[in-house]
Amino acid sequence: MSYEQEFLKDFETWVNTQVMVNEMAMQESQKVVQEDKDEHAADAYIRYESKLDAYKFIQGKFENYKNGKGFHEMPDGLLGSREY
Repeated sequence: MSYEQEFLKDFETWVNTQVMVNEMAMQESQKVVQEDKDEHAADAYIRYESKLDAYKFIQGKFENYKNGKGFHEMPDGLLGSREY
């Protein structure tokens, strides 16, 4: 495996781990907000959500790479889908 392939593989693994960590942190901070009405937890929730959006964006770029698309092309199924 070339240096570039190894780097991309490791980077993708790291991004996937960050998605999992931030999803868990978001859930926990949401629980604290609901239970304690803590402003700091509400701020933390927003920060985790922002990070999660960025990491999911990068995951989309990895999907493009795997599907032979260009970096600036949109991932399949992005338009017309709604996530709440």
